[in-house]
Amino acid sequence: MNKKPKKNQIKELAQELDVLDDMLSSLVELLEEKGVLTQEEWEKKIKTKLEKKTKNYRDIQFEF
Repeated sequence: MNKKPKKNQIKELAQELDVLDDMLSSLVELLEEKGVLTQEEWEKKIKTKLEKKTKNYRDIQFEF
């Protein structure tokens, strides 16, 4: 079984994250344009959700 070098796996993951970031940004912009949501509401919602979490993904990643 061929394993991809770790560098390639990291690059692919970074590219996927970039695509998800673009998709999410586009969705929020569309909601703003339609008057459904403001940037301030969006940021407040994110902040609230992040504060509720006890750990973030980076903390979990480097625990092991």
